[in-house]
Amino acid sequence: MIKRSTLSASATSLKRQFAVFASLSFATAFCLGLLALRAWYYGASSQRWLVWNLFLAWLPALGAFAAYNLNHLPTKLRWLPIIGFSVLWLLFLPNAPYLITDIIHLKQSGRIPLWYDLITLVSFAWTGSFLGLVSLYLMQMLVRRTIGNAASWLFVAGVLLLNGFGVYFGRFLRWNSWDALFRPASLFNEVVEGILNPMAHLQTIAFAGLFTLLFSAVYLMILSFTHLHLEHHEQ
Repeated sequence: MIKRSTLSASATSLKRQFAVFASLSFATAFCLGLLALRAWYYGASSQRWLVWNLFLAWLPALGAFAAYNLNHLPTKLRWLPIIGFSVLWLLFLPNAPYLITDIIHLKQSGRIPLWYDLITLVSFAWTGSFLGLVSLYLMQMLVRRTIGNAASWLFVAGVLLLNGFGVYFGRFLRWNSWDALFRPASLFNEVVEGILNPMAHLQTIAFAGLFTLLFSAVYLMILSFTHLHLEHHEQ
């Protein structure tokens, strides 16, 4: 009986995850369709950098999905791949909300309506942000099951703060996620220099702080809708 209920719960979880995955895939297809239409109808460039940025935004989501589901395996060896996918998730997480900053490229381009490019950039920004938010939620659930609810919220707060600095480092200092693997010394020196001289980096602190608050507000809103949905099913 216990095994049957466990299997039923796992099937329900996978079904819900598939629904989220499908919605993210649909949003991604819509974004790519906008670029394809832009290139075909207006004869403009396809803005491939948006495709690349969206691909990078998918990496933390895939890493979180993998880590979350591996946690259900009975073997203790599951923690090795879970740690690996978690590191992948943390390194590439800033690439998801980074798409919000691509709106900085919005400008009149030939005969392309400004509103069309606005819709395109907002679509990519929202899809990327939601990929990051979903991945954060999955990782919070993983931490909650492992070490408790309070620790999971401390984990979220720390990740959101690091994420804010990560977006700044990517947009304005032009660091990439893989630089943490291939240029760790240079990245470490830049971080240490900022810590030792905070007054010389007030713009960095302001951007990271505001972006952290923005992403925190959106994350809490999504959680509130999730709880409202659960309350509806409990009635």
